[in-house]
Amino acid sequence: MKNLKIVVGIPTFKRPHGLRRLLESVAVQIVDHELIVLVADNEGDGGIGLVTVQQILAERYPLQLSAIAVNERGISQVRNALMSEAFDNIGADMLAMIDDDEWVEPQWISALVKVQQQTKVDVVGGSVSPEFEVTPPNWIKGLNIYYQSEYDESGIVPLVSGTTNVLLSRSIIDKYPGERFDPYYSLVGGGDKEFFTRLKRLGATFAFAHEAKAHEIFGASRLTKKWAIERSYRIGAGDIRIISKNNPSTLTWIKETIKLIGAIVVSTVAFVLMIAVPHKRMKARLKFSRQMGKISALLGIQKQVYRNVHGN
Repeated sequence: MKNLKIVVGIPTFKRPHGLRRLLESVAVQIVDHELIVLVADNEGDGGIGLVTVQQILAERYPLQLSAIAVNERGISQVRNALMSEAFDNIGADMLAMIDDDEWVEPQWISALVKVQQQTKVDVVGGSVSPEFEVTPPNWIKGLNIYYQSEYDESGIVPLVSGTTNVLLSRSIIDKYPGERFDPYYSLVGGGDKEFFTRLKRLGATFAFAHEAKAHEIFGASRLTKKWAIERSYRIGAGDIRIISKNNPSTLTWIKETIKLIGAIVVSTVAFVLMIAVPHKRMKARLKFSRQMGKISALLGIQKQVYRNVHGN
């Protein structure tokens, strides 16, 4: 196998402890390829992420590690900066993206690369499991916003929808030049799913690496019903924005309208009937919130969900 140059790209914003935890887990990766770590701080020049990287470098971090400032606020801008730096300036063969509220297991990057080399796809997603800093309430049991379960096995899949644990091949740049994360989604969310949906429409291929395991940290501020409801609302709004950008037919809108009305009815009934089962009642409530998010997007209403930072 060719010795590959792989960049681990980490977007960060005001989470120095989370960034340090993630960098420590990346440092012990078991990998046969050249591994370069790149942090993009959206706090901009003088941000705490840049300071944290300098501190870790002074402690003799075992991998190549550098950081860039991204002064324009927005997660899409940070992801685009990572892509440009990794592929255009560093000359990477692959870019793995992982968030600063996660940590990864030692085989993480090797598992992503292995699946990419076996399948030759453009994008590979990995597993993300929740890790709670406090005892979680009983109503979160099995909820998809905490327990992400896109696929149970490794192999070719129709789509990877998020960047919480993902590997991009250089083929993305070579085959689809100019395609980047849309800044429109910078603060409202959903830009990762929109980006991958757009790439799929252009012909991109996807796979999933079940053994590429990451763990997402959930602090107390994200274990509230308010946070969960807002998250579901944002996902619903993102669903509609993605459909809107794909030149939908009248038939598509008719189908979506029927699904929306049906989901509102089903979730309302379930919410009433499941009063004695907290997690099922909450699941119904989140389903209803997702439909409200869809309606808000249809009406052109936006909520800027990325203005607040959860965790440190």
